[in-house]
Amino acid sequence: MDLYQLRGFYEIVREQSFTRAAEKLFLTQPAISLQIKALETELQEMLLERNRRQIRLTPAGEILFLHARDIFARLEEAYSDIAALKSVLRGRLAIGTSDTNCTYILPGLLAEFRARHPEVELDIRNRMSPEVGNLVLNDEVEFGLATLPVKHRDLVGEALFERRDVLICPPDHALGKRKRVGLKQVAEHPFLALERGSTSRQLLDELFRQQGLELQVEMNLGGIEILKRYVEIGLGIALVPEVAVEEEVAAGKLHALQVNGLVKRKIGLVEHKGRRRSQATTAFLDLLEEFVAAGKI
Repeated sequence: MDLYQLRGFYEIVREQSFTRAAEKLFLTQPAISLQIKALETELQEMLLERNRRQIRLTPAGEILFLHARDIFARLEEAYSDIAALKSVLRGRLAIGTSDTNCTYILPGLLAEFRARHPEVELDIRNRMSPEVGNLVLNDEVEFGLATLPVKHRDLVGEALFERRDVLICPPDHALGKRKRVGLKQVAEHPFLALERGSTSRQLLDELFRQQGLELQVEMNLGGIEILKRYVEIGLGIALVPEVAVEEEVAAGKLHALQVNGLVKRKIGLVEHKGRRRSQATTAFLDLLEEFVAAGKI
């Protein structure tokens, strides 16, 4: 089996497009189509079902894709290990994490990593925490940084740091003079929430259910920055990571309160069980530990 043909098949499935896969591999579309035809002839099995909207794997195609994914993951490790023999770390590092981590936690860390290892290509995929787990499972990223725990037998999680949420409101809000409130007081006011599907929203809904309370959700929104802006103009109150509102609180645009009964969330490393770490991954995690130890995260 030709490795180039296998790469063509693998990229078509990942990109869900012959055209995009061909562009990624610097091939013409007829050339990559011929690669698939050659594979199917060799294996005497159809690998892909094509229609105008999507590309589906046949049973034989599913088997081949799983093996191809493992093969190219191992090749990536080999490239990283060989590069590590040289003085300059090279390779590609793909990380899955949430919008919150991308915006408020990682910028300084990524800047320092780039300064130390300029030859490493960084690929940051920002997704909700449950989706980060899927990226790791599918070997689309080397590891994830997400809210723990992870709930899959093939994933392992390791807590790295904690994140505290605070309640935010406009300074002239009824809660604007309070320093601390209970969950019952939170439930008494119009609330702006992250959309369903995020781990943050799941944990919040479960906490209020356990207390026999119900949030007055006025709007479901797609990100922390939107929540902050809408709270600032008086559309409701919201729970957000404390690190996300430090500037607004200091500038007097928002007021932040501690909430009784609200536990800190553990943010941690999510890895595929048994997968060997690349040199780039090891270097990044070593730097992350430095930042955590120094209180920079």
